[in-house]
Amino acid sequence: MPKNEWDFLLPYMKVVHFSEKTILQSIGSKVSVFNFLYSGLVRYYYLNEQGQERNKAFYREMWPVGNLSAVIMEECSRFAIETLEPTVTVQYPIETLKKIMLQSPAWTRLFNRSCQLMLVRNERREAELLSDSSKDRYLQFLKNFPDLEGRIPQYHIASYLGITPVALSRYKTQWLA
Repeated sequence: MPKNEWDFLLPYMKVVHFSEKTILQSIGSKVSVFNFLYSGLVRYYYLNEQGQERNKAFYREMWPVGNLSAVIMEECSRFAIETLEPTVTVQYPIETLKKIMLQSPAWTRLFNRSCQLMLVRNERREAELLSDSSKDRYLQFLKNFPDLEGRIPQYHIASYLGITPVALSRYKTQWLA
């Protein structure tokens, strides 16, 4: 993106430091800001009827973080976003970004590209959950996130895979053999 395009949003951006286990977006709340992850790691998760957390995604450095579907549909967030380690983001207001996109084709293209990448990521994740064995999902997790296994607690990885922590512990060595 050309430097002059950054001038539109720069006055509204702020650097925010979050500690581990901070909720960036609560379930049921309106999405008012988006974050660009400068450092750290976050997870997206749902709560089921029994109050159990189900991990939807993990995002690491250099990724935009926020609930795009809630912004597009003008709904409240259906999932939460939580930091898994100390995290630094560049935060900017959604309403400001929407106004800037009306003036700037470059920002509109960037937003559209972000939507496309999230669509692809979500379709692949959906296919994994519906079609792949737990072993294949684990191996795909390692392929997609080779540097994250040591940064994410095993119970969060198990939740992301749709299995119990006990099953992950039992089969992980076997799956890697």
